Amino acid sequence: MGRLDDRVACITGAGSGIGRATAELFAAEGAIVVAQDLDSSTAEETVAGLGGGHHVAVGGDVSDEEAMASAFAAILTDFGRLDVLVNNAGVFRLPGDGFDRVLAGEGPQICHMGYEPFMQMLAIHVGGTFLCTRAAVPLMLDGGSVVNLSSIAGIAGWGPAHYAAAKGAILGLTRSLARELGPHRIRVNAVAPGVINTPMVDELDSAMIDPLVSMTPMGRIGEAAEIASTVLFLAGNDGAFVTGQWISPNGGLITC
Repeated sequence: MGRLDDRVACITGAGSGIGRATAELFAAEGAIVVAQDLDSSTAEETVAGLGGGHHVAVGGDVSDEEAMASAFAAILTDFGRLDVLVNNAGVFRLPGDGFDRVLAGEGPQICHMGYEPFMQMLAIHVGGTFLCTRAAVPLMLDGGSVVNLSSIAGIAGWGPAHYAAAKGAILGLTRSLARELGPHRIRVNAVAPGVINTPMVDELDSAMIDPLVSMTPMGRIGEAAEIASTVLFLAGNDGAFVTGQWISPNGGLITC
């Protein structure tokens, strides 16, 4: 028997990286997977790789209120409930955030970061987590689990200000929702990964990644499948008495 047999699980940002790895692991553990992604074609690719089962792909921007309301209404129509929500969708860089100026040696990124990309980063990560959770909770009539993807950037302040701010806010939102939803038998936790081998990290220069690897006691970056395993623990019965917590699989880069 799988650890998520017959449970309906929606994973945002499931088109690649940690989201896809989580979808694959959940499906292997018996879940019915709703793979959501901004790019519906990548979500469809994820579903195609899951093998048999009534898995579905859903497109849409997680920061778009109407799009997410429609997506979760479709989940209700198709399955009648939702058991697990993984808020994974996110980005690291946005046009106008000044990252290119940093690479050109023009000083601190905050000096070149536009207000619009700063707010857009918050809208995607924090707003998306809020919108998806708000839409998911009425579908969790028999209890459920919400797992939010944060980052060590949100704990230690590493990385660009807009990204660290967004990921830090997710930790606060996680703790608040855990208190609010606990009486309704809905658990809310967060995973805050270190440097992970994903397409997002592939976009970064090795000069940024190599120092972090050298600082990591385990001497390597993590793999998406390793983060998926942590998400599975929090989503299933193994984590049945865990709520309002964050776990940081980071190879010892930071400790708590």
